[in-house]
Amino acid sequence: MNLFRACSGLLLLLAAPAAMGVEASWEHQLARRFSPRWAAIGKEAGEIREELPRLPAVPVADQGGTGGFASLHPAAEPAAAGGFSLVLDFPEAKPVDLVALVPARRYGVEGLESQFGLPDGFSVELLDASGAVIRSVVREDGLWANPVRAGQPFVYPVDPPVEAAGVRISASRLRLDPDVSDSYVHAWAEIFAFSGQQNVAYQSTVTAAGGSAPAAPWQWANAFVVDGLTPLGLPEAPGEPHMNVGWMSEGKPKASDAVWVELDLGEERDFDAIRLFPAKRPTSDLPSGFGFPRKFTVSIPQPGGSPVKKEVEMTNPGHNPVFVPLERTRGRSVKIEATELWKAYENFPAFVALSEVEVLDGEKNVALGAAVRSSGGMGAVVGSGVQYWIASSLSDGYGPDGKLVSQREWLLALDKRLGLEMRLYQLQRESEMIVAKWRRAGLAGVSLLGLAGAFVLVYLPIRYRMREKRELSRVRERIAGDLHDEVGSNLGSIQMLADLAEGHAGATGPTRELKRIQRIAAETVSAVRDIVWLLRPQGDHRIGTVEHLRETSSIMLEPLEWEFTANEAAWQCEMTDEANRHLFLFFREALHNLLRHSGAKRATIRVECDDARFHLTVADDGSGIPPEKLARPSTLRALRQRVEALGAEFKVESQPGEGTRLELGIPLHAKRKKKQPAGGKPGIASA
Repeated sequence: MNLFRACSGLLLLLAAPAAMGVEASWEHQLARRFSPRWAAIGKEAGEIREELPRLPAVPVADQGGTGGFASLHPAAEPAAAGGFSLVLDFPEAKPVDLVALVPARRYGVEGLESQFGLPDGFSVELLDASGAVIRSVVREDGLWANPVRAGQPFVYPVDPPVEAAGVRISASRLRLDPDVSDSYVHAWAEIFAFSGQQNVAYQSTVTAAGGSAPAAPWQWANAFVVDGLTPLGLPEAPGEPHMNVGWMSEGKPKASDAVWVELDLGEERDFDAIRLFPAKRPTSDLPSGFGFPRKFTVSIPQPGGSPVKKEVEMTNPGHNPVFVPLERTRGRSVKIEATELWKAYENFPAFVALSEVEVLDGEKNVALGAAVRSSGGMGAVVGSGVQYWIASSLSDGYGPDGKLVSQREWLLALDKRLGLEMRLYQLQRESEMIVAKWRRAGLAGVSLLGLAGAFVLVYLPIRYRMREKRELSRVRERIAGDLHDEVGSNLGSIQMLADLAEGHAGATGPTRELKRIQRIAAETVSAVRDIVWLLRPQGDHRIGTVEHLRETSSIMLEPLEWEFTANEAAWQCEMTDEANRHLFLFFREALHNLLRHSGAKRATIRVECDDARFHLTVADDGSGIPPEKLARPSTLRALRQRVEALGAEFKVESQPGEGTRLELGIPLHAKRKKKQPAGGKPGIASA
């Protein structure tokens, strides 16, 4: 019966496509008309798509902060149980009712690794003060095969709550680190253990079983997994549109020029901590947490006595809230005086920028709606869109992109979004299976209709009209020719359309593809920008190759002293898009190696161009590469692959303690000149 309905429906679709007014393929039309499940799938998927914008999303752009915990191991699987484990001893035992794990991420030459060091499987166990297991929370497996997860946190309620003094995470199988060809990596960005709204894992004692630390202590350390900093950004939930994006002080000539901001609570209140929320960077060339003060003093005036003070010194937290515990006190106002401001470059102004300040009584913000005054404020300044930088935004309960919520509520909302995205993926897979079934039924129906037509048009005339055998024979030949030329051609076209539609539908479907493109375009901040540049068509509106190399140097080498020089010919030199791609990947890999492994304090980049070659030199004053290591095939393998793709010459000069010098010479087979913009280009850039 279904086959008959499919055949009839297919004939209607082929006979009158224009009357339907749709562009969907014929197999989709069959599924819509005859599948009892199709409408329910569409309704549920539509409800999910309506709910997703109301939930927070995992950002793609680099959010700054620390990397987290990472350890390298010689094998993919532990030799004994607990061999790849991480133990957190809480500052004090508390009833734990929620555990959350945030995957680490890394930005490499190939782009974003949103789940760097994520094991294929792991277990989570709560421990008592002696280290004994008192509750097995979860055991995960097959995570690498999950097509939906892309850096979302793992969130596990503990019901009923358990009085615990620690937690242990044990990995079962690790993935090879692409940067260290003989080591397997286990990594996490942050681990939370909640007792109500309190993260009792904050500043826990962290112990790792086995393994060795990666060669990047500025990014990876055991303590970083409990420092409250994640790659997920601020705990914001989409809310009503708000006009204020944050507060920014006036630019100061020196980082030591003090700036203060004060919140008047309206009445005396008890509180025991403050929480500061960094501002969102207004342009992509500024780092996350760009205006957060490096040193500041929290002061609470006391009637008839000296104010209660606490001095804080810290590194850039990225786009993460900063929790500052205080001795429990009582006061009407809280003053934050920045004594060392954020200052990126020598000729760049120093200033302070924040999006919110919370004064906490436990987890309750008693500063919501507080009056704010400051010294050196810029007043109301127009930001992106119709938002403003204004002091009142520091107590409005909103971050730059949404309503601020507790970390617990935020993590649960992220987990809910993941559940909806996984369900949407399942619905898309189910709809694809339904379409494939009706495609097979439709093709079978067309074949049966062809056979039935042959029977009616050939066999019956032969049986009932024997006297007109010759004429019927001619008619039969004509019909056979029509079947061959018309129906055969149509069948071929239908098959081709079926293959094309299957290819276009893909594993996730067009709608999911469009959604993924929209989410990745908000950016990293670093990796995405590079790719866009490499793919952008040639034209006067695109900056030149050397200009882009200089901009990349300014971003990647910001922690070091560096110098970038180029001759006049280099500024105007352009290569093919493919050569530019390999050159830029070579350059990024060289700078990544310099930052990760050299321990250098100064780097020098020199670009020269003549009629035959494009020359690039990258030098540093770091620890150098030992000769025995330089002789290994795995050393600088990624750089040598780019050199081979470019057909270039490559020279490495390095001695232990004397730094490293890389020289690349690219032959110019089809050189083009780029028009020099008005005002010319400088020959030297440094920091």
